[in-house]
Amino acid sequence: MTAIDKSGARSAISRRAMLAGAAGAGLSSLLPGRSSAQAATKVTQFIWTGAQEPVPRRIAAEYVKAHPGVTIDIIAGTNGATYPKLAASRDIDPKAPLLNLGFFNLDASERGRLVDMWLPIDAATVPNVAHILPQFRQKGDLGAFFCMDAGGLVYNTKYFGQSVPDSWDALFDPALKGKIALFDGFWPGNGLVVLAKLHGGSEDNIEPAIALYEKAARAGQFHSMVTSNAQMQQLLVSGEVVLAPHFRGVALPWAKAGAPIGYAMPREGQVAFPEGFQLVNGTSETQLPVCRDLINISLSPENVLDYCLTADVIPLMDNVKLPDSVAADPTIQPKAIASAIQLDYAKIAANGPKWADMWNKRVKANM
Repeated sequence: MTAIDKSGARSAISRRAMLAGAAGAGLSSLLPGRSSAQAATKVTQFIWTGAQEPVPRRIAAEYVKAHPGVTIDIIAGTNGATYPKLAASRDIDPKAPLLNLGFFNLDASERGRLVDMWLPIDAATVPNVAHILPQFRQKGDLGAFFCMDAGGLVYNTKYFGQSVPDSWDALFDPALKGKIALFDGFWPGNGLVVLAKLHGGSEDNIEPAIALYEKAARAGQFHSMVTSNAQMQQLLVSGEVVLAPHFRGVALPWAKAGAPIGYAMPREGQVAFPEGFQLVNGTSETQLPVCRDLINISLSPENVLDYCLTADVIPLMDNVKLPDSVAADPTIQPKAIASAIQLDYAKIAANGPKWADMWNKRVKANM
């Protein structure tokens, strides 16, 4: 039997608990386990909400069932909400981070790299890392990015019918005035960087896109800005919003659940959005073996495939192949992946604060 610790951490209210808010279930067991998991060891793992939850929760439950004394506290959320809490926890005490390991995108990972947030995940301690495609291995092994989402256009199928939007410039179509939503401050996911690149700018020159968004905001093109997937889903389902820049791996589970939502690949190309694990600096020597075990198990071919099928993302492993029925999707064909627009996430992390100031003053202020 697996015991569930619903308190989220310590018996008293801790700094970690206050930062985490409502943490997920802590899991423990009394069955025999491997020697790498130390007795009475607790680790905190961050996972994404929604379709990304089932596989890591299953792996955590299986792990604690096989390792006596190990507890895995799970915090489910988004990078946008959780990363700032993690950074705050390390500012307070570098040896007591809010998380020990978690699932992050390259945008958050590059921000963490700037402040020494991560520990290496190398093949010597996590053997399955060796199967990550070479072009997605991270400098210094700071991160294990085993899958990729694709960013494009998410739309209300009832509104568009068979006339699927096929260009990033559809976000500025006057016929859709007041029916476009954007993520606030999420540069890889709100179209800002890709629009800059398509209109003569770059990660070093965001002005062409800021000018486009400012003009559209003044004209009333945007319905609202959101800060969560749940908000975006609600707006699209209701029809208040009919088009938004967003990700395939978020939209397809909504569609599978019956929502009138579709994902379209812009003809200019999708945005490549690698995702994977980070090991947090400040994790103790007793916690590290457990964390490395969990990452290595998660990177096994069967678990990567399960994750990719459940979360509708694309594997970046040389030993994982999608079933033909899934691989036939035109948005994940080799040609579509090869032509995906690559973003410089290091520059996005470095320039983000400056862009936020421009965004707030010139876009948000004019909505």
